[in-house]
Amino acid sequence: MLAYSYHRDSLSVVQPKKPISFALTLMLTTLTWGSNSLLAIAKPTQANFTHSKHRLVKPTGRVERKREGSSRFNAITDNTELYPGDLIRPASGVRVRVLCNNGRTEPVPAGVTTGVNAICPPPRTRNRRRRIVRPRLVSPYIPYIISPRATFLLTDKPTLRWHDVTDANSFTMTVRGRGLNWTEEFNREQVCQNRICEVVYPGEPPLQPGVSYKLVIDADTDKSSEEDTTGGLGFKLIEQDEAEEVQAIAQRIREQDLSNELKALALADLYAEYDLIAEAIETLERLEQEEKTAEVYRLLGELYLRIGLFLEAEVQYLEAIKLAAENREELAAAKAGLGEVRYSRGEREEGVALLEEAKAIYQELEDLQRVSELEEKLGELN
Repeated sequence: MLAYSYHRDSLSVVQPKKPISFALTLMLTTLTWGSNSLLAIAKPTQANFTHSKHRLVKPTGRVERKREGSSRFNAITDNTELYPGDLIRPASGVRVRVLCNNGRTEPVPAGVTTGVNAICPPPRTRNRRRRIVRPRLVSPYIPYIISPRATFLLTDKPTLRWHDVTDANSFTMTVRGRGLNWTEEFNREQVCQNRICEVVYPGEPPLQPGVSYKLVIDADTDKSSEEDTTGGLGFKLIEQDEAEEVQAIAQRIREQDLSNELKALALADLYAEYDLIAEAIETLERLEQEEKTAEVYRLLGELYLRIGLFLEAEVQYLEAIKLAAENREELAAAKAGLGEVRYSRGEREEGVALLEEAKAIYQELEDLQRVSELEEKLGELN
């Protein structure tokens, strides 16, 4: 991910190897800017993060899946998401495995219908309340925070990322929390490239588990990240017991004989389930360009939407739609996400139209649960 680094009093200043948000530079100059009022869609769809998730691995032939709440089986391909309650049916003689959310792969018997619950362990139960970000439109003319933003962290040396304001010459960075107020100043040319600025926190003073921290960026143009009035943008280190659980599962995933794309998707699923959004996004963005499929872009869109970054989410959803082509389920999911973004930015007719298109695809697939979810969403908007 990093092209080079150098040290300044043990602080790593880094620049991206490649553009992180792809068409974001162009979009920032063309998007219209609305008011900073509370968005019409206050609760982005987060269905893909509310369940434990498994994935199909290397089928040698036709495999079909029936979603819980759906009325028929549909063909699925490598890497497809599987949820508790789904039924899968490989054709006779087809070899296929499932990568369960515990990081292990399990074989699926051919020629019969098997429930995912019979293949993978039951969903994990966790008591921590899920962070809900109530997004507001963020001006592209301020150095708003990209990461860490509304997330837990595995590392105490996170990459700190913010949106570059091109007329700024320098930025003052502050990380503050209970008993900590760390500040450094950076020249824009040192840390910014392709509209993204990056610095790695040095680990001193150390971040402590259980403490809520906030990153603040002040540009020398009197613009500040604090002009972003989205609530809940702080970050915390994950508790040690959960960190150990996540790291153990992540290590099992890395040790499997899987494609880079599937490993990244599975790791992002795992991190997102534990609210490690920064790690999930970085994992997917580290993939090489040719490894980024419609599902990768769509999942990135969902992650960015989850932390209230609509410009970044829109870029990802548009890429997902371009690549979805024959994958009707991915196309529907990407259109639904883009519809939420467009509606929230004030393009209400286009947003509703995209949500209707997504619903029509789910009707075609006879996925009654998702049809019902979108009907409820559309009812709230009309």
